[in-house]
Amino acid sequence: MSLNNKQQKTQAIIKAACHYFLQYGYNGATTDLIQKKAGVSKATLYNHFPTKESLFASVVNTRCKLFIEQVRAISLPDTHFSESLFRIGEAYLTLLLAPENQALFRAMVAEAPRFPGLAKTFYDAGPASILPVIAEAVNRALQKHELADNGCEPLRLATNFITVLRGKSQMYCLLHPDFIPDQNTIAGWVSEAVDILMNPVRLP
Repeated sequence: MSLNNKQQKTQAIIKAACHYFLQYGYNGATTDLIQKKAGVSKATLYNHFPTKESLFASVVNTRCKLFIEQVRAISLPDTHFSESLFRIGEAYLTLLLAPENQALFRAMVAEAPRFPGLAKTFYDAGPASILPVIAEAVNRALQKHELADNGCEPLRLATNFITVLRGKSQMYCLLHPDFIPDQNTIAGWVSEAVDILMNPVRLP
């Protein structure tokens, strides 16, 4: 479906704003820069987004929606649990550590006190979005007797996995903004997380 003129301008503004917010952060991105890159007048910009805050919120919401869509596209492999966990983790970490997603993380953390509601939306789009996929993999593995039950709770196990998976890898990338991990590096981080998660539930 083709977009009308107003919708096209809205998208152009959001795209330009995304570019500058991710590159310079909230304070460094000016409406002058955004307006010029979008190819619209200042009046048009403020007609679509009355404040810089509303524009930032729109960018974060747009990026979060895209991230959730990409996470939901991660399928649950019909393989042994450890292999399924590795594939899910690899797909998720590749997405999480993409430079544009890391840039958004930096910008959102810096502005969380100013936008607490937006920060919650951002969190829900991050770790919370992948937890149901992993929990379902745990449930399936328990039903197939691939894991030692040990009273494990699927959602807690999923949360532990994501915590370990993000911890080392995301911290390293956040503090080394010029570093873009290759697939071998990502695979190594995922393997470490899978091993840690499997220790208490691995069958004897």
